[in-house]
Amino acid sequence: MARDTVSTVVERVRRQLNSTVRMEVNVLAANITAADTTLTFDHPLSSSTRNGSVLSMGNELLRVLDSSPVAQEVTVLRGWQDSEAEAHTLGTELLVNPRWTLFDIYDAMFQEIDSWSPDIFDVVNVEAATTDETNGVELAVEFIDAVGIVQARRNWTDDQQALVWPEIPYTLMRGATADWSAATTSGLIVRFTNSGGRAQIGNVLLTIGMPYTTTGITDATVLSTDKRIGASLLELIELGIKYRLMMDDESGRSARNAQDEPRRNEDVPPGAALSLGQVLAQRYERRRSAEVIKFRTRYPLVTW
Repeated sequence: MARDTVSTVVERVRRQLNSTVRMEVNVLAANITAADTTLTFDHPLSSSTRNGSVLSMGNELLRVLDSSPVAQEVTVLRGWQDSEAEAHTLGTELLVNPRWTLFDIYDAMFQEIDSWSPDIFDVVNVEAATTDETNGVELAVEFIDAVGIVQARRNWTDDQQALVWPEIPYTLMRGATADWSAATTSGLIVRFTNSGGRAQIGNVLLTIGMPYTTTGITDATVLSTDKRIGASLLELIELGIKYRLMMDDESGRSARNAQDEPRRNEDVPPGAALSLGQVLAQRYERRRSAEVIKFRTRYPLVTW
């Protein structure tokens, strides 16, 4: 079984975060659409499933507006707190007042990946045709957000180096497409700086650093193949999620108002998570710094 899909990473993080927490759960007794507001459960409602309770089901949060223990039903507000209402099937697990919801974990995952650029980036290759006396190549519009250029290699038609592809010196010129007539497509020109600053008929192979993107990520996305996120970066993602959630979790417990779960104040004093979070933060920063050094060593960028 693949262990690097989005769903397996999220579940692994949830399992680790909740290793010392036993949340109340229930199960849907029937299919529901994204518009249904009445939910019927398979099992009796727990005492904590009452007006104001928060339910987590898939990537959706639901707020209980009314409950009927006899009918094992609740009336809920769908898509609560900016989550998206979804259809759910018979047998779907519901978490009652979870400490960390799947929705929170997904949000933290996206925040972590989006925070990598420009220090950690994806690498793609693109081949561009050149003509005699060409002095540069403008990148296509899909590279408008490029972090920088890692490498440029040439293959001129008339120098019989088809299998060699030697490096060609270059510089990256960057500007705004609206204000620069020389690069109206992407605003990025790779300018050759070899002797004479000219190319010949043939091709150049450009290795481009691109930001990792969360666009199109779903539960089934395989991060290693679909997003080219390797095993070491998966570990960084998991550390980043835990760091973000644990530090956010402490904010609510140190509030002045009454807690939803006063028992937790007795078992775990406010501030306890902060010290653990600081240790996690140090581990996360060291791990991230190591990844940045690795990327900069392997892929030295020309950014301007």
